[in-house]
Amino acid sequence: MLSRVFALFFVLLLGVLGANEASVFNKNPLQITAPQKPSLEQDKTRPKNNAQNFNNVVLSPNELRNIAGSDEPDVSGAELYEKKEPIKIELEAKLLNKEVYIYEPFGIELTLKGDSLAQFRPELSLKLKNAKNLNPKVRFVDIAKNESKATLWFIAHSDDANIDDIAVVLKRGGEFALRQSAESQTPLIKPLAQKDDFCNVVASSLVLKSFKASKFDEFNNLITLELEATNATLSEFKVPLNGARGGVDNIKGGETKTTATYSLIAPSEAKKITFSYFNSTKNAFETIEALVKPASNDLSTQTSLNPVTSEFAAYKSIAVYVLIILCLLSFMLWRSYYGLVLAVIFGAYAFYDARPFAGANIKAGSAVTILPVHGSSVFYKPSSDEKVQVLLSQEKYTKILLDNGKIGWVRNENIK
Repeated sequence: MLSRVFALFFVLLLGVLGANEASVFNKNPLQITAPQKPSLEQDKTRPKNNAQNFNNVVLSPNELRNIAGSDEPDVSGAELYEKKEPIKIELEAKLLNKEVYIYEPFGIELTLKGDSLAQFRPELSLKLKNAKNLNPKVRFVDIAKNESKATLWFIAHSDDANIDDIAVVLKRGGEFALRQSAESQTPLIKPLAQKDDFCNVVASSLVLKSFKASKFDEFNNLITLELEATNATLSEFKVPLNGARGGVDNIKGGETKTTATYSLIAPSEAKKITFSYFNSTKNAFETIEALVKPASNDLSTQTSLNPVTSEFAAYKSIAVYVLIILCLLSFMLWRSYYGLVLAVIFGAYAFYDARPFAGANIKAGSAVTILPVHGSSVFYKPSSDEKVQVLLSQEKYTKILLDNGKIGWVRNENIK
């Protein structure tokens, strides 16, 4: 009897304890329970980096669509895995001369083939040994679809000269796209016999068209040579004269016929200019001589330097003054006010024309050259800023008169 009482009491006790526990069968599947705010103690114990808590999170398609988009364009699977064909070009080099002498020009014809060449800007890349490229600015000319050509000209400075590498670099929008080399091409370089007055020119012919000499200063003469060469380059021309300084200017023409001006400041003791070139047709040296006879003791022949001392300037001044006198006479004799007005106009012009040249300063170390061209001979460099008179201004050069009476040219950026 007592055991039954204890069993009944135990059943009632279990019923009381389980009365507050929710049953899984009574739970509403649509009911959402609000999350409970963690207590202060729980927030302190929570780890600061919760990135690892999201490793196993799986998002549904609807949840993925709610994620904010990026700036990247939508790419389909076909575009993502599309294969881009690499750029393919061919570069061929053809030697135009099988053998040449030192300082004799030789040509190489380049042929560039490939798809979509119009999209790129080809640039030349060379690796030379004891040789010089005569036309560094190369322009490829289209001769057919996806095919263009260019001709390069070189000279060798010694018999061991060689073109180690010749290549074309393709660029698009300034960015490198491709570099393609061609098989190296170098002709047989034949040496020349040693000659002291050799002017570094090998040509079918070399003609001295004109020769002018004028007094440059107390110790030197200014000599100007006008040259014409066939099948040659005059960029390396040089008169082998001790104590002389010279340079080539105004090179014109091509490889078939070339003209140039050579300016030389030579000591006054030099009474004759002598130089030799190698005639490639006759396979022999030929000598050219010219006597130095200065035209005058002033600088008027120095590249038309002094406009004040020219005959034209003198005649112009005389004509203006005569017109002024005639206009004044017409006013005095016939009371012609037109004559008075013209006399005032011509007088103002005469005053303007006779005004002194504008003064300026040239920077220290500025190169004062004989001619207003690149590569002209430099005859003076001031050690400090120096005051000069400006005779004439051009696009890139300014003609100046120095305090010592010499006249030359400086680049415009050196004038202040």
